[in-house]
Amino acid sequence: MLNKTYFKFENKPELLIDNFLIKLRENGDFWRMHLDYCKTGMNNELGVYSHQQKAPDVAVTENETVITYPSLIAEDGSVHNIKLILKILQKDGALYFAADMDNNSETRINELQYPLFEFERINGVCENDELVIPEGLGRKIVNPHNFAKCSHTEYMAADYKNIWNILPYPGQMSMPWIGVQSGDKYLYMGWHSKEWRQCTFAIGTEPRGSDEEYTIYSISSYPAVTQGERIVYDDFVLAGFVGDWRCGCDFYRAWADETWHHPVKKEGIKHITGWQRIIMKHQYGEVFHKYSDLVQIYKDGAEYGINMILLFAWWKEGMDNGYPNYEPDPDLGGAEMLKQAIKDINSMGGIVILYANGHLIDVSTDYYKTEGKNYTVKDIEKNEYREFYKFSNNGTLLKYGYKTFATGCYGTKQWPEKLLEIEKRHLSLGSNGTFFDQVGGYFFNFCFDDSHSHGKRVDMAPQLRLNGVKKMKKHLNENEYLGIECTVDRLAEEVDFVHGCGFGQNFSKDAYPYIFRYTFPGAIISNRGIHDERYGWKRELNYAFTFGLIFDVAIYRCRVGTIKLAPEYAEYIKKMIEMREPYFKFFKEGKFNIPSVSLPSNIKAAEYQYGDKCIMTVWNDSDDAAEVCGKTIPPQGIVIIEMDK
Repeated sequence: MLNKTYFKFENKPELLIDNFLIKLRENGDFWRMHLDYCKTGMNNELGVYSHQQKAPDVAVTENETVITYPSLIAEDGSVHNIKLILKILQKDGALYFAADMDNNSETRINELQYPLFEFERINGVCENDELVIPEGLGRKIVNPHNFAKCSHTEYMAADYKNIWNILPYPGQMSMPWIGVQSGDKYLYMGWHSKEWRQCTFAIGTEPRGSDEEYTIYSISSYPAVTQGERIVYDDFVLAGFVGDWRCGCDFYRAWADETWHHPVKKEGIKHITGWQRIIMKHQYGEVFHKYSDLVQIYKDGAEYGINMILLFAWWKEGMDNGYPNYEPDPDLGGAEMLKQAIKDINSMGGIVILYANGHLIDVSTDYYKTEGKNYTVKDIEKNEYREFYKFSNNGTLLKYGYKTFATGCYGTKQWPEKLLEIEKRHLSLGSNGTFFDQVGGYFFNFCFDDSHSHGKRVDMAPQLRLNGVKKMKKHLNENEYLGIECTVDRLAEEVDFVHGCGFGQNFSKDAYPYIFRYTFPGAIISNRGIHDERYGWKRELNYAFTFGLIFDVAIYRCRVGTIKLAPEYAEYIKKMIEMREPYFKFFKEGKFNIPSVSLPSNIKAAEYQYGDKCIMTVWNDSDDAAEVCGKTIPPQGIVIIEMDK
């Protein structure tokens, strides 16, 4: 249930939510700004804090508070000709924040932290609060204050002012919101931006040795407002609920459905159980497979229910080399043999998806040297962002690194066109589609090259990337697919499948995959991280099974052989695929939820509802047998239980 939320400003900010016991830090901030003397380089991050400003003009109507600062005072005492108008609208019980920035100073407004609240208490005992965040598939952390406190950099940042744990979106975060469970109350803070921009959610604390104790929650946006520009950023949201984290998921999903969320998953891709991820020629040049091996590779997987090959390093230069040149390799068998292998696999009901990288450009290529260098993402000093890879064989020299990449900007005309050209070339080889690596998350950099279509707006990479993906989708038929790496909401629901990457794609103590799976259960996402029959491999597969993930089979990190090199693992995957098959509609088209029945602490479970029927996947994550709903589950065992609804 949404509680009414109020904002007042009478000499200081005041936040009120019905039935919450909120206490804000005395003389705390509710916004901060960071300026950049970009023309002189004198200071690239000059702080401006709300509590240091002269009393603003405040206008209050029935549902809106408008706060106007004619000019701003920075932390060093300098005064800047920046007019800042903040609007806080109360609508449908929630608060909506907007910032109007009119910059006539010699600085650039790089960053706005707004809204920002410094809480001494949200509702209950702070040590018992739970931070609920869509980091990857989801994470739940007890005591957010301590979580932030442990993020001290020791050296790299001004931790003597505040200690920060930052969560970029898109990137670490798969959805643009954070939540705090405090007793039976839930606080939600998000950015419902119609235009898909980059932002950062930050959880901060007081510095070490402080007499105070408080937790800061803020949203950073990056308007990069230069002299003579006036820009409005809006749709920042704060809401309070009686209930749990699902209130926040429902709130966000309702907004998504009204704005951007219109997914259509092709029927064929719903039947994907998983894939064998295969590298044919490795980074350092060793050949593991030839095109003539592909049919047997597929058969090896199909024997255990895996019906797709995700084919890496099938081109001349090999893995992480030659991007964006993707041409069949004569030494691996040539184009015609590759086409025939794909055709033969298709005739057996299998799917082959060819790899490409949607982010990196190999700086050693002629493409980069002749034109690609003009289409790259630039940092705040107008230099290229560079990435370096350290894959090796069994020696030590290559572990120091030998591959260097620039990154393509989707704000140029040429880079998205190059990716579309690559996709069409893959389809001409008979591929069932393209997997574009590194497109979904962790790889969104701010681009300061204003000759690109985004101009001075440095935070537009997500929207531009989404536009590029939509264009690539238009060229595909019902049996051709587009996949990406990394889970992020708007892209996961736009593409056909996601190669999972990020927190919660495999088991860990804080992993709470209910968050993303509950919000967007239709997304087709794989697990990740099992490369052999190492200790705990069964636990990892049980996790994937319970939460409806398809299986990424990457034996010896995609090197050497197939699934047959891990026979126990292979047989266990086969068992899980066969268990799921009778309940196909539940997993692919059903509603996902946490268990509706009380369970022992060592039991992990999820419910899937399809129509008026419901099933529960149950995993006994212990070394002792357990009883659930009248069924005995062996240690580290899994079952599907049909539920009464």
